[in-house]
Amino acid sequence: HIPKSGGTAVKTLYECLGTTLANQVGVDPKFNLQDKNEVIAFHPWPGISRASYVNVDTTSKPGLNRARKMGLVPSGLVDLIITSEVSHAAEYLFDESHKGHILALFRHPVDRLVSKFFYLREATWDPQYRPQWKNLNILEFAKNKNRENNYVVKKLAGLGVNDTATEEDLRIAMRTIKMRFVVGLLDEMEESVRRFNVVMGIDETDMENRECMNHLLHDSVGARNYNSDARLHKVETGSTVWNAFARRNELDIKLYLFIVDVFGQQKEIIDSYENPIH
Repeated sequence: HIPKSGGTAVKTLYECLGTTLANQVGVDPKFNLQDKNEVIAFHPWPGISRASYVNVDTTSKPGLNRARKMGLVPSGLVDLIITSEVSHAAEYLFDESHKGHILALFRHPVDRLVSKFFYLREATWDPQYRPQWKNLNILEFAKNKNRENNYVVKKLAGLGVNDTATEEDLRIAMRTIKMRFVVGLLDEMEESVRRFNVVMGIDETDMENRECMNHLLHDSVGARNYNSDARLHKVETGSTVWNAFARRNELDIKLYLFIVDVFGQQKEIIDSYENPIH
């Protein structure tokens, strides 16, 4: 999960599609399953949502370590593991006997940071809410207040947020993307979700599933969840604001352009999953 890149909207879709997910919901104390030593899949909201969750927290490294000890992946109970700790999850949860696909939506780094700025100064419900940003204009934020740089490269190279990413780390990130990821692009949401569904074996002809898809991609409320800020807060490429963000995120921008190429290359491969040669 990469913040402000459409991941939350996709998570909502797969809840609607009735998959079994792992993030942090399953260890909420109100369900009283957080201390169990075996993996349990359960419906938190029967009658309201088709989604199931498992009683692990995959959003943190300690939670991933616990999930490994409990045998999350060998249990076969989970369809989708949601995490920002991709390198850690890939290393600790999977092995030669238990493999998976890494699915991720990506967004241009400058667009993502612009979205983050406008979101966190309004999002009173978010633990990272920044009311003080309301008094900033976006150029001042980009030049003086934005501390985030090359976030995606760092995550994929196994670095901490305060580490400095290098060209070698970029090469590691590119290799990881090429070898392990099914990539999606926020700018190509419909095609990206189609590919994710093919890989996950989702039946798009099922009536309930089609309703879920239409809600995310076409209904005003669902579609607004992932693409409204892209229209409202667009920063022109090459503008002073764009350049201020870009200077601190050169490696992430190079990685994004690489991901766009990979997205183009993967279409034929994924289409072959959908239409196997008999």
